[in-house]
Amino acid sequence: MKEKVKIVAFEAEAFKRLKVVRLEPSATGLTVIGGNNRQGKSSILDAIMSALGGEKYTPSKAVNAGADKAKVELSLSNGLKVTRTYTEAGTYLKIDDKGKVRTGGQSLLNKLIAHFALNISAFLAASDKEKANTLLEIIGVDLKPIDARYDQIYQRRLSIGQLRDKAKGHAESLPYHEGLPEDLITPTAIMETLKDKLAINAKNRELRANVGQAEQAVQTASTRLTMAQDKVKQIEDMLAKARADVTVASSVLAQAMKNHETAISTAEFLEDEDVSALEQEIKTCDETNAKIRENMEREKAFAEVEGYREEYISLERQIEAIRKEKAEMLAKANLPLPGLSVENGTLTFNGIPWDGMSHSEQLITSTAIVRAINPTMGFVLLDKVEAMDVPTLDAFGKWLESEGLQAICTRVSTGDECSLIIEDGQVKEVEF
Repeated sequence: MKEKVKIVAFEAEAFKRLKVVRLEPSATGLTVIGGNNRQGKSSILDAIMSALGGEKYTPSKAVNAGADKAKVELSLSNGLKVTRTYTEAGTYLKIDDKGKVRTGGQSLLNKLIAHFALNISAFLAASDKEKANTLLEIIGVDLKPIDARYDQIYQRRLSIGQLRDKAKGHAESLPYHEGLPEDLITPTAIMETLKDKLAINAKNRELRANVGQAEQAVQTASTRLTMAQDKVKQIEDMLAKARADVTVASSVLAQAMKNHETAISTAEFLEDEDVSALEQEIKTCDETNAKIRENMEREKAFAEVEGYREEYISLERQIEAIRKEKAEMLAKANLPLPGLSVENGTLTFNGIPWDGMSHSEQLITSTAIVRAINPTMGFVLLDKVEAMDVPTLDAFGKWLESEGLQAICTRVSTGDECSLIIEDGQVKEVEF
């Protein structure tokens, strides 16, 4: 394995806020450049970035106000000495390789450095998706087809879940009646009984009408008898005939009176059938069927809910299978740090998403990923690490040492955690 390239020594004159600064960063772990605001701390990192990265990292005003030119020198652990000079006319790069001047200097440097190593703060500020994509590109894993399947099934599951919840709410809002049969009941037998009873009632009405007819017949016969008796008195010669009429009328009268008495006796004991109970039973049957229909509608609604639930579970299993497939794919990949992964398009470390990591964990994962971009790169630059407390800073430094990595960072502080203090563009001498 090739030796990691690190910064052995740094010297800058008249670069941005710097006057003259010389330093030899620690070979591994942290070199913390401390100081108050606007003293030149960030200018050191800018000088390193510019010297190694070229015009892409060179500020528009690289030369300190009042100076004619600026110069930055870097000695690297691979034996290269990089010198970049800045004037109003432009910049000049010189690379000394153990006494031999190398041509094509910037192309050579580009092979040794990585963009994020010079500006790891840019990686920290990148979106979750950009961080995750950077890691996937490094390890050569393409999750786009799997993610597309995942998104499709996830959206379907989301829709099914919404439909299931809506259907469940609808089903639960429907009325339900206890103690009823599952199938609709039929009033056919009741209707037949009602029909028979109504026929009896019709016959009774006919018999009652016969009583009236018999009474009318009695009255008619009585009238005829009276007329016949009058004729006997008035017309003697018609006596025989009248007597015969009397006899006939008497016979008819007797029969009529007999029929009358029969009609009275028959009608006297007639009783109409009570159909109110049957009519109420039919009404109750209709009401019961209405409730049964409501129960059936509710059962149908819950059956729909069950269908959605089963499909939702099926989609859950498919999503879990895709997650497992992604996890297996990532497990087989050569990850730059144990515990790193990508879940739901987000970079994770030991199962914790980026926004849930501690600042130290974020720095460790970022540095590991940056190192993987160019494994020969042995250093990273970090600006403004004052957000970390001292224990977190120490933990990050110990991890760097364990990995054989070098980090140069700036911090708004003049505390003991600082490797050196910058004041007014130069290293402040610290008395011990």
